[in-house]
Amino acid sequence: MTPPWNQVEKLCPDHDLSEFRCGLDSVEDWFQNKAMNNRSMVGTHVCLTEASDIVGFFALKTIIVSTEGMSSRLRAGSMDGQSTAILLCQMGIAKPWQDLGHGKRLLRLAMTEALEAHRRSPVQLFVVDAENEDLVRFYEKPGLQRIPNSLRLLAPMKALEKALSN
Repeated sequence: MTPPWNQVEKLCPDHDLSEFRCGLDSVEDWFQNKAMNNRSMVGTHVCLTEASDIVGFFALKTIIVSTEGMSSRLRAGSMDGQSTAILLCQMGIAKPWQDLGHGKRLLRLAMTEALEAHRRSPVQLFVVDAENEDLVRFYEKPGLQRIPNSLRLLAPMKALEKALSN
């Protein structure tokens, strides 16, 4: 099945966010009430149908991550116990399009964008803070590693590149 969107673009004031519903209150609240004001700090991308309806979005941000106590694989390239990373800080797929594989497509799109950003300005890690345990399993499938006793998952950019090549 092909994705319901036919274009992806950066969030701008012309986009109507008010009708987007994904079923997670915190994600909907961030997208509808904070995404527009955070455009200078967070790169939010919207997935649009031919009618310009938003069917999905993802938001990426550059952060610094403490790598103390992590595996050598995750610490590679860190300095003084810290690494640069791209955080997938928000992501959502509209309710009518859930459970059809489009969430995986959206994650793949976000990972591809993160990898492109990494190629322009190298960072070591891709990071996700899952909303709940079900989403932890969703993010583990493409190879992100969970940090014990947290909802945070990480992958080295090299592993992200490998996952996207499959």
